[in-house]
Formats: sequence, C-alpha cells, structure tokens
Amino acid sequence: MLTSIGAVLFDLDGTLVDTIPLILACYEHTLGSHLPGYDPGRHVIVGNLGRSLDDILLDYARAAGAADPAGTSRAMLQTYRAFQRVHLPRLIRPYEGVRETLAGLRARGLTLGVVTSKVEWAARETYEPYGLGEFLSVHVFHDDTERHKPDPQPLLLAAERGGLDPARTAYVGDSVHDMAAGKAAGMRTVGALWGPSGREALVTAGADEVAEKPADLLGLVG
Repeated sequence: MLTSIGAVLFDLDGTLVDTIPLILACYEHTLGSHLPGYDPGRHVIVGNLGRSLDDILLDYARAAGAADPAGTSRAMLQTYRAFQRVHLPRLIRPYEGVRETLAGLRARGLTLGVVTSKVEWAARETYEPYGLGEFLSVHVFHDDTERHKPDPQPLLLAAERGGLDPARTAYVGDSVHDMAAGKAAGMRTVGALWGPSGREALVTAGADEVAEKPADLLGLVG
C-alpha cells in the first residue's frame, strides 16, 4: 500500500479510458497510407504507448526507410489525427469502475489529475463523454511541455500546477513509459494491469504497486 498520498495523477489511454482499439486502427490506417508494407507489430505499438505520437511516427518513418522521415512523419500525423477525430467516439469505451474509483478517491480529499501525451482536444473528447472530467482538477496535455514521457517534465508540471508534493503523489499508468516518468519525477507509481501491458513489464519499469482493476486503487492508496 502507498501511504501518505495526497494526490493521484492518471495517464489517459489504457488507464482511464480503453482507447486501444482506436489507437491500433489509427496506426493501421496511417501506416498503410504512408508506409505500405511496413508493420511494426502490435507488441511494438503497445510498447510505445505513453510516448509522444510525433516521436513515435518519426521512429516508424525512419525504421521503414522513408526518404524524408521528418516530412513523412508530419504527413502521417495529419492522417492519424483526421482518422482519430472521425472514429474516436465509436472505438473507445470507459473501463469498468473508473468513475466510481475517481469518486471514491476524491471523497477522501485527494487531488486528482490527468497527465497524458494526447493533445488537449483529443484528450477531452476521450474522457469528458464519460463524466470523468468532473473529478480531475489538474490537467497536462501534449502541447503543455517541450519534453514528453518517459521524461518527467509533464508530471513535474502537473505537480507545479496543482501545488503537489511529488513525494506524496502517485501516478497511475498502463505503460513502461508511465512508470519511468513517474519514478523520474520522484512520485510513487502504480501499474494499471487492465491496460495492455503485463505485470512483469510494469514492475521491471519501476511500478511500486500494480492494480488488477481500477477499484483496487482504493485499497492501494492511503
């Protein structure tokens, strides 16, 4: 159990909302449009969750041998965003128990927030339809920082904005990059096993605790 916690920050994709089907569909469409024949595989795509989309697409353009990786990745980003905007409402769903868990944590007087690599419009369109935004008083989106997870800058900005003590803050996420960013920021980390990453990967990346389902957080944070 994590004791003396005053705030809990959450990743978004694969943690608060199940966006994995949307993400996989976006990549399939984008890669097929710009890098035909190149497929990094689900394992690589899942392993990159939590990182900046701009950086991921640049990595894929380079790996595929694009003549102009930077230009190609910029075009890929536009294609990804356009597909995402159209299909977002259809391909996401809330994880069972998330809203109730947020309500329970806030009832204890904990400050809650979201720190995500998503741009603001996409993030808000992901969690607002399910009434999750009412529980979140601290928000950090992709464009709020120059550096992104696994760099701790987004989490440290959240602490600054919320007046939070990193040592008394827990960060909950589903990816190894979430765990690395949380540890680098001096926070306690909880791996969300209801996302696509496995226990061993999250623990190896630095998870102080792991939770099988959202409701388990009520017994892990005190």
